[in-house]
Amino acid sequence: PTLTSLIFAVVPKVAFFVVILRLSFVSFWSLFPTFWEDFFCLCGLLSLFIGCICGLGETKIKRLLAFSSIGHTGFLCLGLSSGSIEGVQSVLFYLVIYMLTAAFLWVYILHLDLRSNSSLVSFTDAIGLVRSNPFLGFGVVLIIFSLAGIPPFGGFFAKLNIFIGLVNSSFYIVAIFAVFTSVISAFYYIRLIKIFYFEKNNNWFFFAPLTKSASIVLVSSGITIIFFMFSPNFFYLLSYKVGLSLML
Repeated sequence: PTLTSLIFAVVPKVAFFVVILRLSFVSFWSLFPTFWEDFFCLCGLLSLFIGCICGLGETKIKRLLAFSSIGHTGFLCLGLSSGSIEGVQSVLFYLVIYMLTAAFLWVYILHLDLRSNSSLVSFTDAIGLVRSNPFLGFGVVLIIFSLAGIPPFGGFFAKLNIFIGLVNSSFYIVAIFAVFTSVISAFYYIRLIKIFYFEKNNNWFFFAPLTKSASIVLVSSGITIIFFMFSPNFFYLLSYKVGLSLML
């Protein structure tokens, strides 16, 4: 079920990275130069490569989001590899932006209730909902831009923080590789928008109406992301303070 996919795709990442952060930066900080730094770098590079390459030829939305999730996990790992408070702050900031965008998209997919009861919605299946509900379709476009890292959306600043942390830690080759995979990943995100608005699908589909809880998730996550565009300093300061508290 998509609701289960939403929970497993979004919620565990927060708990996992908080535990890893506490272990690597507090309990076993002495091992950071000899183990954690290389470990996070390796995990980040592998995740970016897998998420980038496997997502290129995907035609199912859920699978694409799964590979996208792997790629975003790679950015989080690279943020931790810097070993600084700025790196922790960038990871927490990235987590917030990713949780909001992922929640919006998964709730959107939850309501692509097709007659065929397909558990894997294809790109063309979503064309009807985008056209039948232009407001929701426009919101999906904004969220996709954020995932792709297009400025001035939150995803751009989240990735930019990771890149800056890598450069400040002298991980130049890793930073170049991360930028390269981010550009490739942006291709299949933009391809979604092209399919939604510029391709035709003559099939008829039935879509489930938005429930009250789903509407609350969509509106709250959407408003928060839009609020970030006009006042990003609030999120920067909040993530920095949370990062300090976790490292003490």
